[in-house]
Amino acid sequence: MEIGYLFILVGLIIIALETIIPGLYFPAWGIAILIYGIFLLINPNFALISAIFAGGITLYILHRIVYGKGMYIRIGAERYIGEEGVLDEDVDEHKYGHVLVDGERWQAKADEPIKKGERVVIVGVDGVSLIVKRKEPQNKE
Repeated sequence: MEIGYLFILVGLIIIALETIIPGLYFPAWGIAILIYGIFLLINPNFALISAIFAGGITLYILHRIVYGKGMYIRIGAERYIGEEGVLDEDVDEHKYGHVLVDGERWQAKADEPIKKGERVVIVGVDGVSLIVKRKEPQNKE
């Protein structure tokens, strides 16, 4: 068995690890090793430079398309910061109420009394509660 086939097999196994351990940590390594094995079989003189080039291109593509998009992903209650909602229940000062945001009902907390039906802006998160502030009316000129 030639060593190129072994590198191809190892490269495929490393790429397959991505299905078990997600996070896009392995594709660049797997592709580089796979390309190295292929070039060892067809043109050994260009094997190393081709593997480095393939791994670099893979990293560039992952960085531009995948990693760049995921930088601003927010999950849980944090995704609502900056969003608007409507109070579903009165909120007294330092008392909890409820707010409707994107069709979901969340526990809300405010530093000032706000009445049911008023529009609010989510300004933060405290545990599982959204911290809300009365939405200032926009001036129409």
